[in-house]
Amino acid sequence: MKLTEFEDNALYFAASQAGMTPARFLKESALSRDRGMSVSERHELSTRLHQLQGSLAAIGNNINQLARRANAEEAVTKEISAELTHSLAQVRATMRRIDDALPSLAVSPEEADAT
Repeated sequence: MKLTEFEDNALYFAASQAGMTPARFLKESALSRDRGMSVSERHELSTRLHQLQGSLAAIGNNINQLARRANAEEAVTKEISAELTHSLAQVRATMRRIDDALPSLAVSPEEADAT
């Protein structure tokens, strides 16, 4: 690809601002057009969502353990039981939303090779 001196300077400047080499900057720019995010951004977001899933799963397990223990000791009021049930439902709903979002962030092998 042939660039003018101005275009070359602009490319190097934009790449340095993004913390990338010019080649990587061009690849990510080209691949991000379809999804609105670069491959690196999608990968980072996907990683964070997976971490969030792990945290939510632990919270859900804790809620279940609290509910079982409270029910076994018959020390739970209807209000507390309802609140625990509602909290667990919210955790599960959030997990489903994350599950639904993750496929749209998938990085294809071709995109991974380009970074």
